[in-house]
Amino acid sequence: MTVSSENIKIKSSGQRHILYDAALIEHPDETLFFPEVKSADKPVMAIGRAEARFFNYQEHDLVLKQYLRGGMIAPLLGDRYFGLNRENTRSFKEFRLLHQLQTLELPAPVPVAASAERSGLFFRAALVTKEIPNAQTLADQLMLAVLEDSQWQDVGRCIRQFHNYDVYHADLNARNILLSENKVYLIDFDKGAFRYLGDSWKASNLARLKRSLLKFKSLNQEFYFDEDNWKQLLQGYSDD
Repeated sequence: MTVSSENIKIKSSGQRHILYDAALIEHPDETLFFPEVKSADKPVMAIGRAEARFFNYQEHDLVLKQYLRGGMIAPLLGDRYFGLNRENTRSFKEFRLLHQLQTLELPAPVPVAASAERSGLFFRAALVTKEIPNAQTLADQLMLAVLEDSQWQDVGRCIRQFHNYDVYHADLNARNILLSENKVYLIDFDKGAFRYLGDSWKASNLARLKRSLLKFKSLNQEFYFDEDNWKQLLQGYSDD
């Protein structure tokens, strides 16, 4: 797969700035960020502190993520983030990171467009990526059925791919891992980054995922995860 930075463009109109891949879409405007959902079987989905909507645009199946505030400040600011530079917005930074991941051929969403809309001293941010077809989160899959040992190993290998390139995922949990046919993806790279100093964060990344799996297990009567599964994941992670 060839990924070129020459196709990455910025279009500004009023207070809205759109960073996009011109090889994927032509002349994007604000309607890209206010889509009608594609179908009833693809409801609004929570991704971290964001909402994801599935839709079709210029014959592409896409996913829109709108960034939302969390914590005690959420009722006051909602979807607004302080900032003066569009390049420092959550959407622009995640778009550019995802583009870098594509150049490394890592299994992550393909970035299509990012929006940063200024409102005084604040920005509202949104990100559009290509939909990963026939995908289900690891959490949802584990509520339905047992995974084979080989599947757990595939999850471990996927995480190791990113760690081999020093890619830090800020919220590695069971909802940010997608299983699609015979491939595993990581999604939601908000606050993600390349970390080149030290390796201790990699163990912390894995520990965060295990806490997530144990939390899901404690909250759901049927959730097919145990210590043997974790050992299989670590075996896949250790494969070189």
